[in-house]
Amino acid sequence: MTFMKVFRQLCCLMLCTLFLLPAAARAAASYPDLPSTHWAYEDMDKAARLGIIKGTDDGRMAPEDTLTWGQYLVMLTRTFYPDAYDAQLEAGAAWDQAGYWAAWDNGLILEDDFLPVDPEDLWAPILRQDVAVLLNRVLPENPYNWGLWSASYAFSDWNSLDENYQQALAQLYSADIVQGRAVETYNPDLGFNEITYVFGGNETVKRADGTVLLLRTLYKADAWAKKDVTVTLHIVDQQGNSLTEDQLVEAQTGDYDYSLVDENMLWHYVRTSNPQQISSFQSEYTLTYRPYTRAEAAEEEFWDAVDRGELTWDDYYDQDFWLWFQGENSRKSMLLFGDENQLRFPDRATAEANMTTITVPVWHLDKNWNKVPSTATFSIHAAIAEDTVALFTEIYNDPEQFPIHDLGGYGWRGDNATGEHNCGTAVDINANENYQIRDGKVLVGSLWEPGENPYSIGPDSSVVRIFEAHGWSWGGDAWAYSSDDSEGYHDYMHFSYMGR
Repeated sequence: MTFMKVFRQLCCLMLCTLFLLPAAARAAASYPDLPSTHWAYEDMDKAARLGIIKGTDDGRMAPEDTLTWGQYLVMLTRTFYPDAYDAQLEAGAAWDQAGYWAAWDNGLILEDDFLPVDPEDLWAPILRQDVAVLLNRVLPENPYNWGLWSASYAFSDWNSLDENYQQALAQLYSADIVQGRAVETYNPDLGFNEITYVFGGNETVKRADGTVLLLRTLYKADAWAKKDVTVTLHIVDQQGNSLTEDQLVEAQTGDYDYSLVDENMLWHYVRTSNPQQISSFQSEYTLTYRPYTRAEAAEEEFWDAVDRGELTWDDYYDQDFWLWFQGENSRKSMLLFGDENQLRFPDRATAEANMTTITVPVWHLDKNWNKVPSTATFSIHAAIAEDTVALFTEIYNDPEQFPIHDLGGYGWRGDNATGEHNCGTAVDINANENYQIRDGKVLVGSLWEPGENPYSIGPDSSVVRIFEAHGWSWGGDAWAYSSDDSEGYHDYMHFSYMGR
């Protein structure tokens, strides 16, 4: 058997595995070769839930695999012309031939085309410049013709493209479908590194790239077409429980799901799910909401009082709900220091004069790892002592029954210390199991293993949720730009009332 025949059979087998479309959309999933941090994860998972692509039998998504002409034509026609593709299959065409002839019937491939595609060579890898032409042919007429000229300045390899490819790239660039790949090179004339963008027209297309470009084109085509559609909205809380009856809504493609919700039905809830654009390819959408926090509910009550004439705008920054918002603010400073501009005590003597000792209920683990009731005692700022007891009581009464074996509150750490332990407005919990770490280097403690070690505080734990509801910030996510604890500064044991 020749190499070409073997290669074609392998391509056929891979496509049957990767592109078999499920009957219904699936929930977001995890893949062994596509972590949620991957740049294309959201789009590839979305495409899988829409039925555009499917993982391999062992659960992989193969984001770095090269796409062939046959595979990409199948992706395109199953997305934009599914009836034409199915008709070709019913007529007896092979999977790749069905994609080719469905594309031909719908003007994606033209007679005497400059595209290097032939029904006998669908096993060949497809190039980025050819994908650009196909996607441009899928798009309806561009209603926004501004900015086409700018593509020639946007890509440093623009002049390497044939004129036919330039036109397609210009259209996709103006539609914000193609942005290019950033390349940093040293410019001796300028004396510093310069960032330019390349299109890479002669490069092959990976599954990740091809999927992302296809989804962008799908949503752009829908947004331009403005088709009338009927969609079903599932409104749920963060645990997946329905908050309302499913809503059947008339919409247009290009709308966003949140704009279709009757917000009066969810007056004391806040949407937490990412916006989804309404597509002709999807008829059901799930929107996730959380209840108002204590602070948000109190703020709404304030505006209701303003509407009733009981309060005025001038009273806004004097309201107690500021005490329950995270971070520092003038209302918290007034409570703690009697001065809205003050953020710390001037000396140890003043600080200790404002401290008090509190005892709070906690759960301990006995030698058999059973949870048993106990108490803990520590020093805290007197102005927030009552509320601190209340929040620890909530943690104790929560079904999670989070165990606590050590607590640290007020502690003078020097005249120049800027942290909140000097102020009695910080609490450390289970210090050994919730380490302080900066750029991957552990500074205090030994580990952080939420979900494995019972003493480690996870982002979704009752401890974080309850502290934040009382206006405290968690050091696990308050200052870092990434959830990866090898990057930035994380202090998982630490809770601070002023967010420092």
